[in-house]
Amino acid sequence: MYWFLRVLAFLVRRLPRKLAYWLGLRICDLMFFVNRRGRRAVRDHIRTIFAHQGIMPSRRILNGCARKTFQYFGKYLADFIRFKRLTPEGVRKAVSIQGLEHLEALRDSPKGAILLTAHYGNWELGGALIAAMGIPIHAVVRPVKSAALERIFAMFRHQRGLNIIPLDRAGVGIMRVLKRGEVVALVGDRDFTGHGRPWKFFGRETSLPRGAAWFAHRLGIPLYMGFVTRMQDDTFLLRIHPPIDPVAAGSEEAILAQTVKIMEDTIARDPCQWFIFDPFWPSENRADDQPPDTARIMRSAKD
Repeated sequence: MYWFLRVLAFLVRRLPRKLAYWLGLRICDLMFFVNRRGRRAVRDHIRTIFAHQGIMPSRRILNGCARKTFQYFGKYLADFIRFKRLTPEGVRKAVSIQGLEHLEALRDSPKGAILLTAHYGNWELGGALIAAMGIPIHAVVRPVKSAALERIFAMFRHQRGLNIIPLDRAGVGIMRVLKRGEVVALVGDRDFTGHGRPWKFFGRETSLPRGAAWFAHRLGIPLYMGFVTRMQDDTFLLRIHPPIDPVAAGSEEAILAQTVKIMEDTIARDPCQWFIFDPFWPSENRADDQPPDTARIMRSAKD
């Protein structure tokens, strides 16, 4: 399996970008029709995001956005395979940067820094972009179950200049990195440990990881948030937000509240670039083909 994946990656890397995207789109189009559980989960995510903005989406909109999410993920996979270590020149060609001054402050922070992102856009590329600018960055990752896949992923990340901290050793690894004054990158939208904090996300309660807020508050480390969004022409926008000052925030809860608000605002701009294909909220048992309050509204109309 390992060598099969290596050969597949070798071939994809040699395809023209448009052809690699076409292949990724076709594979994930197939997954959209085959993976019923993932399809239902994505529809519920999009429905919830729209509902949080006061929008009751039609069934056609839900289906279209869900399929577009799978298709965007196909492009993400093609990019993940194709991108090697980036150069500053390559960054300038393919990536626009908003908040360059915050990126420079992150690099120059004497205490090190925490960078928080989400499974949105091309988060792996974000780390590679920062590494390409000469900023040592260490990403906390959850190893996949397949040893062959994990070796492939580790190889790709190493080629991009990313250092890896396994999730099961994250506590010690993060402390060591911050003591050296370097940058730790985490994702803030999935609680993989089961020790997260109950919190409302897009108006519905779930469990969110508290590690970034905890470290920022306990150590007085600035917390930055950054996201890489795919643009219509398949270039990227790296947006770095102003740092969250843990002293000014005053508590772990206040820091978490700020990070959740920024993640919600970012994902709401383009919900189709939020790549979570498992049920996200504990109560995801709604009917697949109607918004959450449709049945109640219909009953009220009859009465």
